[in-house]
Amino acid sequence: MDLLEAGTAQFERVVAAIPPGAWANPTPCDMTVREVVDHVVAGNLFATRLLAGASTAEAVAGLENYSSDADPLGAVATSCASQRSAFAAADEDRLLHHPNGDISLETFFRFRLGDLVVHAWDLAVGAGLDPSLDPAVVEALWTVVEPHVEEMRRMGAYGNSTGELPADAPTQTRLLDAFGRRS
Repeated sequence: MDLLEAGTAQFERVVAAIPPGAWANPTPCDMTVREVVDHVVAGNLFATRLLAGASTAEAVAGLENYSSDADPLGAVATSCASQRSAFAAADEDRLLHHPNGDISLETFFRFRLGDLVVHAWDLAVGAGLDPSLDPAVVEALWTVVEPHVEEMRRMGAYGNSTGELPADAPTQTRLLDAFGRRS
């Protein structure tokens, strides 16, 4: 839960720093800054519903056109708090019926944490902010993700990793590459 808290704080800090004129800017993940924020908020809402016992169909209902236009920072804060509470209350042994297939809580945790951290980088790049992520968050997330990089590549849900970085590449570069980003 500490790692989720740190990843959430990273994402919220970046969203709070987005300049007013940057919301329509493109990001490295082929969405605008606004669309990335909406995507993460919708993902948080999906996670909250799924962890509360909703079916896949119930968990995704109404999220395809989600928009945080009125208050993006408020939507981020509220949805992140709901997601943290849902993970804290979740049954660690429960199988989740995710759109990508049945997955463990641990796998879903990696999905959501990766979404928060990597999309924080996407937003920073798109908004013209410093793209350096919190090194402690990056190291902790890489520790969780690295053993599963091949599985992630097979799923195709993370972009195209090169898998060809030098052994001494910085951890942030390796993490971003695993999620199909080039720093």
